[in-house]
Amino acid sequence: MGGTTHHTDSTVYADLHIHSIYSDGSLTPFEILTHCRKTDLKAMAITDHDTVSGIASLMECNHDGVEVIPAVEMSSNIGALDIHILGYCVDHENGQLLEYLDDFKKHRVRRVKKMLQNLSRDGVLVEFEQVKAVAQNGALGRPHVATVLVENGYVKSINEAFARYLGYHSPYYVPKKNVQPKEVINRIKECKGIPVVAHAGTLGNDQVIYQLIMDGLMGVEVWHPEHTHRWQQKLSEIALKNGLIMTGGSDCHGKRFGSIQIGRSGCGKKEFTMLKECWQSMCDR
Repeated sequence: MGGTTHHTDSTVYADLHIHSIYSDGSLTPFEILTHCRKTDLKAMAITDHDTVSGIASLMECNHDGVEVIPAVEMSSNIGALDIHILGYCVDHENGQLLEYLDDFKKHRVRRVKKMLQNLSRDGVLVEFEQVKAVAQNGALGRPHVATVLVENGYVKSINEAFARYLGYHSPYYVPKKNVQPKEVINRIKECKGIPVVAHAGTLGNDQVIYQLIMDGLMGVEVWHPEHTHRWQQKLSEIALKNGLIMTGGSDCHGKRFGSIQIGRSGCGKKEFTMLKECWQSMCDR
């Protein structure tokens, strides 16, 4: 990507971080594909949270010159620190992966129900069925609860919902399932995928990144809308020093958090080619 920009220009070849209705985005996989065509992207990946449900239908349709990489964004944590690991080129039909993700989905349901219980104690009433309706077939999460809090008039915006009711420090917050990054990294590798740490700059901590490298991490998301210029340079250096793949993406959630950002951030052709070559060498093993 010629270094550091993440704005819409000819250097964004692939947007490798997009969410669909199958997790907490507002666009269908096919709508995402259409947006990618409009923005002249050559490659894309839908990276839904802890689910690969949106991949099969996308792989089957006509891509019209946009290359589609099967991917997932998997949750893990070190204590209170959320660490998201992107798995690129995963075998999305792998039985063990599907079983793990299904178990995770059930945990998400229990977690949302618990948060709604907590809210109801203070008279903030949200029906589980309402949250499910917002999520449609997506993996349930706090953004869906936030949407209903807006709909029910408790807050004016999603951001306010997080600030008042759903943030980590809120009395209503329920922690996510406790999963070590190393477990997620191994699971991705077991189904021929490439584990890449998502929005690494938002972790604000080099040591965590080095720990992940020790755990078997193979790549770093260098280009992301929340990364400062300084973090992009720093992450590029870490990647080059440690022989890691570099990726980038818009982390677009459709219209849920403002306008559609597909293609605003991503990686260049060189980085995308390296990702594919790495995948090829894993498949050949």
